[in-house]
Amino acid sequence: MNTRTLFTIGHSSHPPEYFLELLKHYQITCLIDVRSVAASAYNPQFNKEPLAAFLKNNGINYQHFPREFGARHTDPELLDPEGKVEFEKVRNSTLFKDGIQKLIQGLEKGFTISLMCSEAEPLECHRFSMISLALAQHGFEINHILKDKTFASNAQLEKAILKKFYKKLPVPTVFDPDVTIQDQINAAYRLKNQEIAFSPYTHNSEENL
Repeated sequence: MNTRTLFTIGHSSHPPEYFLELLKHYQITCLIDVRSVAASAYNPQFNKEPLAAFLKNNGINYQHFPREFGARHTDPELLDPEGKVEFEKVRNSTLFKDGIQKLIQGLEKGFTISLMCSEAEPLECHRFSMISLALAQHGFEINHILKDKTFASNAQLEKAILKKFYKKLPVPTVFDPDVTIQDQINAAYRLKNQEIAFSPYTHNSEENL
């Protein structure tokens, strides 16, 4: 395995035993919770204290990085003109960059790390559209663990958001012939950001942030 390989996973409504099975399948030894609030109204087995204890009893280290990788921000400096969290601004923040350094330190210590949020589908979660984009740019290989024990690579998910938003993406024209596939990917990420972003002014309560 690439020494800069990272995983992501969503706890969904899995029974703890199946969630553990998913982690063990990929030999995860450290789980980093990227929820802004480490609690679930619908799946209390994944509240911070019971989850940390369960993982510890099964030999997995638990860490919570809400300030580094959470997506519920109220700082006006991290919001767009519409009052929604702008992921690019978060990725450029000192706390986010500190989080990346902590991931590097964890990998150097020999941990196999997975980021965790609540949403089962990574495409619908900020762990893909906010966090993994930056990690990939830093040379990490990102594998997103799915409910059926398979995984999707970050490149596969990028193809999926291109397909989802293809009607809204820029295309080369006579007047703008230099539009690249990377330009389209970047535009798709921005559209996904708008689709799922938290807004402190509308009290968005989605658990996948």
